[in-house]
Amino acid sequence: MEGQFDLVVCLLGTLSHMLDNRQAAACFQHVAKHLRPGGLFILEVAHPGDLFDGSLLLQDTGAEMWEVDRPGRKLMVVWGTDMDNFDLETQVLQRTVSIHTMRNEQMDQCLLEEVVPYRQFTAQEIDLLATIAGMEVVGIYGDLNLQVSLTHEDAFRMVMCLRKM
Repeated sequence: MEGQFDLVVCLLGTLSHMLDNRQAAACFQHVAKHLRPGGLFILEVAHPGDLFDGSLLLQDTGAEMWEVDRPGRKLMVVWGTDMDNFDLETQVLQRTVSIHTMRNEQMDQCLLEEVVPYRQFTAQEIDLLATIAGMEVVGIYGDLNLQVSLTHEDAFRMVMCLRKM
């Protein structure tokens, strides 16, 4: 990639697909290389409460489901199952993702099921990765709404704003 930018955005837990420290550090260094001085790197990852509240250890992975309406049919996307495995050493969750057809408001046929490795990051790890890459943390939020702090009851993600020094 060529050029420099004022803003780089990494949403929807994309950073969580960097499964080890070398991959994550390379990502941060690449971002920093293409940010202008004072430029911002905004990233969104899973809320650290998901890691520290014990639910991952108990295999209570907080499965999420949402419906997708398509002409002539409805689909259900399921993100996570109680059988998903969390590795304490690597902080990688083997997240099951499936897509089902819906019939009479019930899940019918499973069209796709895959296991996606998904790393859980802490604010301290992201701060260290940023520091190594020449960036600093300028804000931590619990949502893309800047009025929602990380500890707010409505916080469900961790959004970190980093600035290139």
